[in-house]
Amino acid sequence: MTRERARAWAVAAAGAGLAAVLVRAELGNPLVSLVAAAWLVLLPALALLQRPPPVSEIRAHRIGFYAASIAVLAVVALVTLGVAPGLADPAGLRLDWPPAPRQLLVPAAALTAAGVVVAYAFRALSGPLGWRETETVRALVPATPREKGMFALLSATAGFSEELVFRGFLPTLFMPLSASYLLAALPVAAVFGLLHAYQGPHGIVRAGTIGAVLAAGVAWTGSLWPSIFAHAALDLLFGLVLGKSLLGEPPA
Repeated sequence: MTRERARAWAVAAAGAGLAAVLVRAELGNPLVSLVAAAWLVLLPALALLQRPPPVSEIRAHRIGFYAASIAVLAVVALVTLGVAPGLADPAGLRLDWPPAPRQLLVPAAALTAAGVVVAYAFRALSGPLGWRETETVRALVPATPREKGMFALLSATAGFSEELVFRGFLPTLFMPLSASYLLAALPVAAVFGLLHAYQGPHGIVRAGTIGAVLAAGVAWTGSLWPSIFAHAALDLLFGLVLGKSLLGEPPA
């Protein structure tokens, strides 16, 4: 299948998904349904259809790309929090702070370790299966102290915003259609993987798998905060500490 045809299928699937989600407006708040459609369908469709900028441009303007991502993530979080009071589920967005430090730190550390294991498992499979990290991923790794500082801010923003949407808001909407939180969160984790299309097909699966691990953390603890901390920690580790080890040598 050509890239153009794949994109056409992505657009068609996005339209079908958007229509399906909007039908839920009959069952609840239309504004909530509209925001859910945007996060569940529109953002992944844009990620699939978007052509990454040239690698040289990314390397020359990393801080600008980080800043733009921070701004988008902040808007996404604010919009989600703005419509969240309309949710009927009494559990809300699971933003209650854990009552004891160990109930935050121990699960966060365990989820971070699990995410690192998933990343290295994909790294181990890259050789036998011929997976290659995209040049876009390599270009986005920060190099200077200033870039690393901005990347740290981006990691914290992504940890809160993406967990709020993909482990809080969207699974809560679909819990009435499933038997448990985890069953509602797993399809959303697949959508989360699609947001990482710039990492290539194996990167989509890797991100979706890590999203499922973080969802399991929410099911385990009943709170988003351990997964928020783990998400931010994983981004920091992948970008600032483990990047070279995980990316391997660039192709000749």
